[in-house]
Amino acid sequence: MYTTNQMKKVTITCFLIAGLIFGMGTWNQTTAQENSDDQSPITIIEYSDYKCPACAYFHPIVEKVKEKYGDKVEFKMKYFPLNSHRYAALAARAAQAAKNQDKFYEMHSLLFENQKRWSGSGSPTSIFVKYARELELDIEQFKNDLNASETQKIVMEERQEGRNAGVNATPTFFIEGDKVDPLPRNFQEFDQLVQQYVEE
Repeated sequence: MYTTNQMKKVTITCFLIAGLIFGMGTWNQTTAQENSDDQSPITIIEYSDYKCPACAYFHPIVEKVKEKYGDKVEFKMKYFPLNSHRYAALAARAAQAAKNQDKFYEMHSLLFENQKRWSGSGSPTSIFVKYARELELDIEQFKNDLNASETQKIVMEERQEGRNAGVNATPTFFIEGDKVDPLPRNFQEFDQLVQQYVEE
């Protein structure tokens, strides 16, 4: 049997333990939330034209940024074919057609890496089909999607989205909603800019 004093000590001890456990649970929950926030990637949106030489110049720079920052950065590529660039909208449709078969970035890279070749061709469609074969896509589906009105609609909607955001040239980048102006001249400058957002 416990004496009155012993019962008081037991009661106080239980309260202290309960408070400690509750406090640790609250701390762990708060810390987990803070860690979760810290891990949220920053979003970089690029409006691009596949026939634009400057966009082709930035392609390897963007790839290096993605490689360096990994999950800390989320890139979103948006189509912005310029009216002055013949075949730019067609190339965007080729990228979207490949995206329908989960090969967007593979086609995206081929289009920039071979920009001079297909942009100087009188019939780039056959070249785009060749790229689709290299990527082992369903060729009939690719051809149908390339010429589908829905594909054209997606490309034009993204271009209009860019215009609404104030895009009038390519490439145009937005980091966390902030328009990048002027454009960085090389990877080092782009890296420094991204680092500022990552560290915030």
